[in-house]
Amino acid sequence: MKSKNLKLVSVLLLIVALALPLMGCTDKKASTKAEATKIIVSEFRGLNYAAIHIAHALGYYAEENLDVEFAVYGDGPIAFQGMHAGDSQFCMLSVEPVFRAQEQGLESSIIIAVDTTRTYGFAGSKDITDPSQLKGKVVFAGAPGSAPFSFIWSILEDSGLDPSQDVTFAQMQYGASIAALEQGTIDASYMDGANKNKFLAVGANILIDGADVETKQRVFGSERFEGSIITATKKYVTDNPETVQAFINATMKGIEWFNSHSNEEAVEILLPYHEGSSKEDLLERLSLVRFAYTADGRISKEGFAAMENFSIKTGVLNDRIGYDSIIDMSFVEKAHK
Repeated sequence: MKSKNLKLVSVLLLIVALALPLMGCTDKKASTKAEATKIIVSEFRGLNYAAIHIAHALGYYAEENLDVEFAVYGDGPIAFQGMHAGDSQFCMLSVEPVFRAQEQGLESSIIIAVDTTRTYGFAGSKDITDPSQLKGKVVFAGAPGSAPFSFIWSILEDSGLDPSQDVTFAQMQYGASIAALEQGTIDASYMDGANKNKFLAVGANILIDGADVETKQRVFGSERFEGSIITATKKYVTDNPETVQAFINATMKGIEWFNSHSNEEAVEILLPYHEGSSKEDLLERLSLVRFAYTADGRISKEGFAAMENFSIKTGVLNDRIGYDSIIDMSFVEKAHK
């Protein structure tokens, strides 16, 4: 009996001895896979950022070992403030609030563009056929400090009005302005180019159409206007270059996918990111602005000059800030290589 017990113990010890190296290998393999870096992206949800949402849905950020989540705000400037408060690492918005903050000492780095031109428009009620008729009227232009607000302010000034005195600015959600225009609550509204057909459907007059090249030249001074961007604080970019590069690598994959697939294919992926939109509605809206999307993520010197000039014209900037002080295309260039 004693002999049998000794043999059993010996067998058990041999099994344990053989298993230990295997257990060690398993633990070592598990430890070599780094935990995914948590990333929060603050945004004002819009079709401009289709490529980023596609990259997220297709797992391109996960491939770069990034765990990306989106924090959706009611307007771009608020999303931007959230990023600078430390609530997010990146922010997707229009360029004007970033310019304004830069001049005031709140430094950011703009690391990629998602469009090449601006598609903003301006729509009036059935009785308004020209912006000059808006004296004493009610206008929706988005939140003060936002890019739409600066755009509408500029249009009103170009039409001979003093926006601070001659019109009343209504405050509401962007999606509510079409119904407000139809009901007569407001007399004119900022128009996202993707919603042009919705404004036409309620009998609105298109006063300014951002899809028109001549209009772009007149309003912005250039057809190039890479105004929809992704930014991060300058400190975050300096301290975390590898994470920023991984984020841009994945974003560029999303841009490349978007540019090589149809609107119908894109809508299938984008639908969960646009709650309340039907497939038909999203397809129509995407078709209206598809021409404006970037193919390479770059911000041109011509486009930057137009954005800087327009920001000075509308009072967003008091003076020039310079391309190199805020634009960092190094991550985009590395992604291309």
